Amino acid sequence: MKINDLLERNLNPATLTQEAPEITHLPHVKPQQTIIEAYHLMKAHNTDSLRVYDGQKFIGIVTLSKIMDRLVKIVGENKQNYQRAIHDLRNPLFNLQGLVNLLIETTETQENLDLLHLCNLSCKHGRDILEDLLYVEIDENKPLSLVQTELNYFYGQCVKEQIGLALLKDIKIITELSTEPVIRSIDRSHLKRAVQNVISNAVKFSYPQSVVKISSKIEDEKLILKIVDAGVGIPEHLQPEVFNKFTKAQRPGTGGEASTGLGLCFSRQCIEQHNGAIYFKSTEGKGTKFYIAM
Repeated sequence: MKINDLLERNLNPATLTQEAPEITHLPHVKPQQTIIEAYHLMKAHNTDSLRVYDGQKFIGIVTLSKIMDRLVKIVGENKQNYQRAIHDLRNPLFNLQGLVNLLIETTETQENLDLLHLCNLSCKHGRDILEDLLYVEIDENKPLSLVQTELNYFYGQCVKEQIGLALLKDIKIITELSTEPVIRSIDRSHLKRAVQNVISNAVKFSYPQSVVKISSKIEDEKLILKIVDAGVGIPEHLQPEVFNKFTKAQRPGTGGEASTGLGLCFSRQCIEQHNGAIYFKSTEGKGTKFYIAM
């Protein structure tokens, strides 16, 4: 995007100088320069407008408000295009995984079966990335579909749906959820994904034949869900990165499970949209404790 697209034209330089004499001391820009270059120049000189010259001819001014308006519009358009691209990619990936599953049913040689299972895992990982991208990019200003829900029962259902994942790694999940009813207005679909991201992470980074403990209790009128594993833990230097998008803290699980680096980013975003909080304590080599306060 060039400065020429945002110019305020038909301005008399003499009148402009009388109204704002300080602008004559500012650096000039050319219409071919980008609005990003103009923005950085404004920032460096602590001003919100610049004169624009085409050669020796004064042709107008460019203002910070015009630049910001255009950048906001561009960001919105890019976000829509980004979400459309994710939706468009999901369908062929689902179809590809369906075709791979059909081939698995009809293939007899072990070597080909092993290859097809690897293809299936790659498709699943690709789907997981797209799903996480889609959820992370949900407009934070979009209203949630809130429903009055008893949280302890809801958390129990979230845990049940993760038991199969734990069994595959020979990991036991122990639950000690409060029996005291706690009613909150939540978006069940989004919050379920947020909670299950944390549970699946606990399983992913736990060792086979270990235990994941999930409990809840009321503290200061908040229900605290606690998810504890005795797995690999999070190195101290990576802990500030855990909730970042495409976090540097992403690592393969103890069974080689892939990570998108987006799951916990979405979890925090969703939980904070519900006026809750998520935080953790971790020691490398000893495990991690995640807390969700609602």
